[in-house]
Amino acid sequence: MRLDRLFAIQTNVISGASGLENRLDLRGDFSRFKNLCSKTRSGITTIQGSVGDRFASSQQGGVILVDGSAGAEALVDKQEGLCVIRGDVSGGFGAPLPGKLQGLQGGETIILGNLGDRACYRMRRGTVLVAGDIGEYLAHQWIAGTVIAMQSIGSYWAANMRRGSLILDCVPDTLSGATFSRPRALELSFLPILWNHLRGVLMQVSESSEISEGFLAKIVALIEAIPSSRRVLRRVGDRECEGQGEVLIVQK
Repeated sequence: MRLDRLFAIQTNVISGASGLENRLDLRGDFSRFKNLCSKTRSGITTIQGSVGDRFASSQQGGVILVDGSAGAEALVDKQEGLCVIRGDVSGGFGAPLPGKLQGLQGGETIILGNLGDRACYRMRRGTVLVAGDIGEYLAHQWIAGTVIAMQSIGSYWAANMRRGSLILDCVPDTLSGATFSRPRALELSFLPILWNHLRGVLMQVSESSEISEGFLAKIVALIEAIPSSRRVLRRVGDRECEGQGEVLIVQK
C-alpha cells in the first residue's frame, strides 16, 4: 500500500546549492513498512525513526538520512545516490533483487551502526562505509566496488571475489572465505583522496538542520575516526576463482 493512502504527506520545495530541491521529512516508527523510499530519484529524505525491510530498494539518486535502524534487505538493487543510516542494518543488505545478477550498482552508503550477515552479495559498484561491526558472509561473489570496515568483520568474507576493494581499518581475526596472496606493504596515493572525500560527504550531512543531536554526534565521531594513512598491507584474490579483488589493511 502506498504511504500517501495512510498519511497526509507534505513535500516542501527548498532552494539548494544546485537549484530547487524536494524535501520529505518523516517522523515515527516505520519498522513495519516494507519498501519505504523505494526508487527514490532526487531530493532529500529525512526519516526520524527506524525503517522496515527492503528499505530504499532500487534507489536511483537523492539523499536519504535515517535516524534509526533498518530491516532486512535494505538498499537492494541500489543504483545511485547517498544513504546514511544512524543505527544497525539487518542481513541481506544490498543484495540483488530476485532474478537479477548484481546487487549494489553505485552511489554511497554510510552505516553508523552494525551491519548484518550476507551484506553486499554480488556488489557491482559503489562505496559502502560501515562504522560498526559487520556480520558473516560479507561480499560473496563480489564483482566490484568498495567496502570500508572500521571495526570487526565476521567469518567467511569475500568468497569468490572477482574484483573490488575491501579496506579494513583493523587486522581481521576471522576466517576468510577466499584464498588471497601473501600481504605486500604498499603506499597508495588514492587513499588520502578517498578519506578526504568521505569526510566531505559526512561534513555535508552534519550541516543538515533536520538531524538529531545523537545522529550528529555519531557523524562527528566517524569523521574523527576516518584514517588518513596511505600505507597498507595488500592481498589479492580470490585465487580459487582467478579473482583480482584486493584486501587493504590500513597501517597507522
